[in-house]
Amino acid sequence: MGRLIQCGGSIAKRPYHFHLGDMRVYSIEEICYFISKNIYLMQKSIFDKSFVNWLREELEMTETADKMERLLEGENTLKDMVVTLCCSCDYFDEPQINELIKIMDDTEHRPERERLKIKADTELQSGRYESAIEGYRAILYSDDMLQASPAEYAPLYHNIGVALGLLGEYRQAADHFLRAYETNKNDVCLKSYLTALHLAGDSDAWKEVAEQLNPSQEKLIKLEAEYQECQKSCSVAVKVRQIKKMRYPANNGKLSEYYDRIRETIQDWKEEYRREISV
Repeated sequence: MGRLIQCGGSIAKRPYHFHLGDMRVYSIEEICYFISKNIYLMQKSIFDKSFVNWLREELEMTETADKMERLLEGENTLKDMVVTLCCSCDYFDEPQINELIKIMDDTEHRPERERLKIKADTELQSGRYESAIEGYRAILYSDDMLQASPAEYAPLYHNIGVALGLLGEYRQAADHFLRAYETNKNDVCLKSYLTALHLAGDSDAWKEVAEQLNPSQEKLIKLEAEYQECQKSCSVAVKVRQIKKMRYPANNGKLSEYYDRIRETIQDWKEEYRREISV
């Protein structure tokens, strides 16, 4: 669940339309939200003269509009504009503004597809798996990928597989790991593919791998041993121990306590899953 932001300034009667993201904003807080959601694709041209006039006329932010106008007329950077807008209200704190600056520094001269990948990678690392998948797929289907090298496709397929696997969609994950492996012949992708097949319970596909992909017998044995070791580790993982511990009240006849624990655990899982698929 996101936090609620109270708009402290004027609310525009006429919204400003940002073509990037096809978003209409009515307040300075919504402008900051727009910046945060599109920081990887920001360009100076987004904040033009018409935007400055809108700030002045609709939001009555004369001082901020004057600053933005001077920035437009001078040789100033996108960072100067973003910081000026973000500091004009209380939407961001200082560490958050510094993080936006860091992103702009890191992505300033990168092609659009690379900037979008950084964003999708961040979503994946933050546990927002559905959003990450959408981001990677948008890159794969974008016109910008026509300029990409074959080597750029494999990480996108692989990371979609990772996100799908973390959502429990093991068969779909396996398909994406396979596409990544067919592109780069990387052992990490092969290992991920075979592991996803195991988790999907697809033993027939596992057997077909030896015939179609022709990995060495030594490699297959090693991968199988690593998978079995992971299974042993998982059997004593924290969540597994928690599930086993839930059974104690039932074994001692305390059914009411048992069902309470089940309901609490299921609720925790629901909230965790909602965070993972949040977009």
